[in-house]
Amino acid sequence: MLTVGGFALAGKLKPPGEPDALVALAQTVDTTDKQVDVMLARGDIAGAIGALEQLRAIKWPGRDRGGDACVQLRHDAFGRLLRLRLDNPQVDAKTPQQLLDLAEQGLGREWELLDPNPFTAHLLSLRGEILEQMGRDDDALLIYQQALDMNRDLLDEVMEGSR
Repeated sequence: MLTVGGFALAGKLKPPGEPDALVALAQTVDTTDKQVDVMLARGDIAGAIGALEQLRAIKWPGRDRGGDACVQLRHDAFGRLLRLRLDNPQVDAKTPQQLLDLAEQGLGREWELLDPNPFTAHLLSLRGEILEQMGRDDDALLIYQQALDMNRDLLDEVMEGSR
């Protein structure tokens, strides 16, 4: 989990319309991440999923209020929730369509406006995984390609920075 400070240091924190919205969200996400880590260490997968579901249910500030970092935080949280749900289908079972709806809710409409970032790439790849499970291979391939392109852009950026 990258914090707001991590985003700022990485040069990825674009000034949001309401900085307080981003700070409050980052604190909420950080607290939930710590709770989830403790639950997972204890083997409480259902509790971890429940905590992430509660986080999912909050009113997430949009890009206009919280900037790109706010959207990336949402992608990180939804990605973590989806990964847990996909790896533990026996816990509060969801249909593939419900999982796809969850991925789409997490991505939102703003994801294509973001600079390449690992959280969005991860959530895209999870969406592709769900589409593949649903037998929608052509759709999955398109989504996997988008995630791969984003990861390639990130790698290029790192490689250029190391020269």
